[in-house]
Amino acid sequence: MVQRSYQVMVDEQKKGMVPVVKGDLTGKTVVITGANSGIGYEAAKHFATMNTGRLIIVCRSLEKARGAIKQIEAETGYKNAEPMALDLSDFSSISTFATQANKTLDRLDILVENAGVAKTGQYFVTNDGWEEMFQVNGLGTTMHAILLLPVIFKTAKEHSVAPRIVVVSSEIIFSANIGPDALAASNTLEMLSSKEYCTPDRYALSKLFNVFLVHKLAALLPKNIIPVSLNPGFCLSGLRRHASGALAEQYDKMDAEFAYTSEEGSRQIVYAAIGGTDEEVRGAFTSYSQVLGVPDWILSEDGKKAQDKTWDEMLELFSKLDNRIPSIIADYLKA
Repeated sequence: MVQRSYQVMVDEQKKGMVPVVKGDLTGKTVVITGANSGIGYEAAKHFATMNTGRLIIVCRSLEKARGAIKQIEAETGYKNAEPMALDLSDFSSISTFATQANKTLDRLDILVENAGVAKTGQYFVTNDGWEEMFQVNGLGTTMHAILLLPVIFKTAKEHSVAPRIVVVSSEIIFSANIGPDALAASNTLEMLSSKEYCTPDRYALSKLFNVFLVHKLAALLPKNIIPVSLNPGFCLSGLRRHASGALAEQYDKMDAEFAYTSEEGSRQIVYAAIGGTDEEVRGAFTSYSQVLGVPDWILSEDGKKAQDKTWDEMLELFSKLDNRIPSIIADYLKA
């Protein structure tokens, strides 16, 4: 059985982060979302030092992406970074991004789904009608990855490589599950997004969907496409900037006691992208540059039911939002 207590997390944090892995990415294309700050930005800098053919810096605005590119060039000397805009809280933005990507990217070797938000204890609804954290971290990330499958498949076939789909999750998933009331609902996603279901552990729930995504992709995609989810550790970043009151005080104490720097946390993105063997990390949840078993609940009957039911509901939703989704399901997502 896999259990992860708070004390285990603290003890591991205090041991220190493992060194970053290095590789040669000559001729390869890396796309990383949320790359203007935090662990996303630091991971982009690491990729920039590996002779990456094309490094696509994806942010909510082109202005932010261009600012990050300017910094990356100044710090690393890398000159092949390109900006793209993506707002995961807007389904139309995800579709627009996919259209541009399929036109401008001749290959995609590493897709890093890093962008996310944390607004614990607050309830915000997007213009699409979904709770913001749930849409950005869960629904939007999943839709984005699915829409990029055509160029990922093309890369694998034309270049005889094994592209990786890297999804940044969190160790906090060990405190998350989907209750029987939500599983029994006619639409589980809608219940999870509702204000009535807005609980303090909503962030943990949203990151659970990152692991669901990787498990489903591993089950449905061919063996030469490598989905991986990861735990970057508890890091200093702007992710928790929306916290207030007692929660903010708790985070400040944790930051001071044992938080990693954003650069240290970014090493786990790099490991998931280029580390280990394809067979070892495919479909896995990695932490501290090794495979870590997922929470027991995910492997339980309820966990498997939750993965299947929410996946089917997402595919139905996405098919209504983007008319390319049904053909992608038929052509690429085969059991």
